[in-house]
Amino acid sequence: MRLALIATLAFAATAAQAAPNDELDQARSAYRSAQYSRALPLFNALLYPPPPKLAGKDELADAYLALGVCRYETGDPSGAKREFEQALSFNSEIRIDPLIVTDPTAIDAFNETRVGIQDRIRAEMEAKRRSEDRAKLLAIRQSMVGIETHPLYLTFFPFGVGQFQNEDRPKGVFFAATEGATLITSAAIWGYLVNTYGTRSTHVPLEDAQRVRSLQQLEIGTGFAFFGLYVLGVVDAYVHYKPQTRTAIDESVLPPELRGLLKPEEPVKKKRPKTSLHVVPMLSPNGAGIGLSWEN
Repeated sequence: MRLALIATLAFAATAAQAAPNDELDQARSAYRSAQYSRALPLFNALLYPPPPKLAGKDELADAYLALGVCRYETGDPSGAKREFEQALSFNSEIRIDPLIVTDPTAIDAFNETRVGIQDRIRAEMEAKRRSEDRAKLLAIRQSMVGIETHPLYLTFFPFGVGQFQNEDRPKGVFFAATEGATLITSAAIWGYLVNTYGTRSTHVPLEDAQRVRSLQQLEIGTGFAFFGLYVLGVVDAYVHYKPQTRTAIDESVLPPELRGLLKPEEPVKKKRPKTSLHVVPMLSPNGAGIGLSWEN
């Protein structure tokens, strides 16, 4: 009784193994004779529903490829592409035998699918490589800090030098323009008076006395204005003084394959209306002064 049971189980296993082989042989026979409508359901029954009835990778690749050709020849190109992709997933080197499949459009469809998969794999590998390189570069940048040292004595320079060192360009432009204008105005008037009347006021004709006095007042006023702006600029530069600032590292110290890979994104700069500062000396019969105007 026990021997009979074992023999029955062995026969059932042999029959189950033989059945897919017989179906595969029938499907291959129909496929090789270009009977695609007959071969399609035979291959489909071997592969669907999952899991497939075939075990070997080569058998699976061949079966999916043949099923793809059958789908293409029976008017289902999208289904054919799906089966071609399955075949290539089991064997990336598989090809359609032109001696069996003589339709060049079917071969072209398979080749396009193969090339598309290869392109997609290359793109994924390139994206992965670039992502890894970016991670390396970020790690390097985080471990390397560039330091720029700012000398304190520059805060005592006129014409906005301290502001420019503090990277405060608007203030630097303001102090450079106003200090320059007041100093030039004062020096120019002094030079004119000395060149015209000498260094002593006793050489000034009586009829020019009022005008010369107005010019002297303007000279002194602009001189005081220059020193006032200078002191204000020094105080501002000193208050905002930073001994050191972090700077971007020089890409020359990076490995060659990482140079230029991750350039810092520049913030979008809003366009500012053009502005201009005008410093104009002002004379009046009873005095002198300086006028400032700001145009947008």
